[in-house]
Amino acid sequence: MTRKLVQMLLLLVFLGVIPMGCCKELRDYANVRVVQLLVAETSNGPAFTAGTRTAAAQLLVSLVLKYDYLAAAPSRNWFAASAMAFQCDEPGSRGLKDKISELSLTSTGQFNGVAAGQPLNQFVRCLAGNSSYQGVSFPLAQLADSLNSWKSGGYDELDRPIELIVSPKPADNAQQQFRLRIRLQSGKEIEQTTPSFIWE
Repeated sequence: MTRKLVQMLLLLVFLGVIPMGCCKELRDYANVRVVQLLVAETSNGPAFTAGTRTAAAQLLVSLVLKYDYLAAAPSRNWFAASAMAFQCDEPGSRGLKDKISELSLTSTGQFNGVAAGQPLNQFVRCLAGNSSYQGVSFPLAQLADSLNSWKSGGYDELDRPIELIVSPKPADNAQQQFRLRIRLQSGKEIEQTTPSFIWE
């Protein structure tokens, strides 16, 4: 192709006459839409239903975040537009637009001296499920920062489940029901509650 033809094609892409390669719609950012929680004794075990009884030493709470993907403000930079014409980023590649300001796991029952509705941080460790960080655990208090700093090209873990390891089992109250609450910087709150179960 001649240089003039290439320039003409790039101009037509920039003006929107020719679609930008494989990218029908660039959705650079993600926002948390909903949370799914499943409780089980092991990572491959059956999920608890209401009234499940367990005597396990620890439980796994599988946390899956579902997202809405958003486009960034359109760029008026010709060079950026022409570059995007030949590459397609995965949705959410720039991470969370509405960052997480607070994330907590509580129980509706007293839990090893912690009153109902109060954070259980000291009893929860996080594992980044099926990913390059598999087997590496970190405190629940670091989960919000970890999700806020995520980028598609970095960890590639935005859509992967996170396992919350809860232990030891409560000595003061067998009836438990976990609640995960996320507060976003916009003020929006998202929460999900597990079925009520007996941890004896």
